[in-house]
Amino acid sequence: MTLYNVHVYREMRLYFPTIEACTPEEAARIAADRPTDHAQYTEDCDGENLAALVDVAGDNEFTQSVTIDFEAERLRKAAAELLEVVQTFAEQADQDCPAEYRTRHFAEALEQAHAAIAKAMAGQPDRRPA
Repeated sequence: MTLYNVHVYREMRLYFPTIEACTPEEAARIAADRPTDHAQYTEDCDGENLAALVDVAGDNEFTQSVTIDFEAERLRKAAAELLEVVQTFAEQADQDCPAEYRTRHFAEALEQAHAAIAKAMAGQPDRRPA
């Protein structure tokens, strides 16, 4: 049996009171940029485990260290790739398939793709390359 030193990265709640901002989004960005120790309090709040960094005890060069993403982190990482694929599909479909040639199911799927893209991009700057 091997001994390991494990660092777990877990979701937590940080409370930053009285942030002055023009919008809720700006207040959220300001708080997100603040260091953890500037929070009035922190709460574990049964946060989701995102990942773990596992080191073999005594391996001071960290040559055997591994990072393990838990399910929530794997899904979070996949979401950006999925969004890009859906955006590409929707853009290509809009260009290549005129509305009069679309089947009802295709049109509904394309509409849902555009709605999902809009929801994912709400409040975000355009990150697509020109």
